[in-house]
Amino acid sequence: MIWFAIIISGLFTFLTRFSFIGGLAGRPLPPTVRAMLGYVTTAVLTAIIASEVLIINDHFIIADNPQIPAFVLAAVIALIFRNIVLTIATGLLALWVCQHMIY
Repeated sequence: MIWFAIIISGLFTFLTRFSFIGGLAGRPLPPTVRAMLGYVTTAVLTAIIASEVLIINDHFIIADNPQIPAFVLAAVIALIFRNIVLTIATGLLALWVCQHMIY
C-alpha cells in the first residue's frame, strides 16, 4: 500500500509540474506574468526568514526573542557591506551574544 501511495504522489507531482512546463514550451510568457514572477523569490524568502525569526517552539514570540536583534543587525550589515560571509558571521555572533549574555 505504501508503494502505491509513493507512486501516485510521484505521478501527481510530476504531472502538475510538467503541465506548466509543457504547456508553455516554445511560447514566451506574457509581460504581466514575467513582472509578477520577479516578486516570487522575495516573497518566499521573506516568509521563510520571518517564520524562523519570529516563531520559537511553535509560538509567535516578539518579547524576549534574542533572534530579532540578531536578525536586525545582520540585515543592516547585509545592506551596508553586501558580503554574505560577513553577514552570516555577524548574525551568528549577534545571536550567540543575545542568547547567552543579554536574554
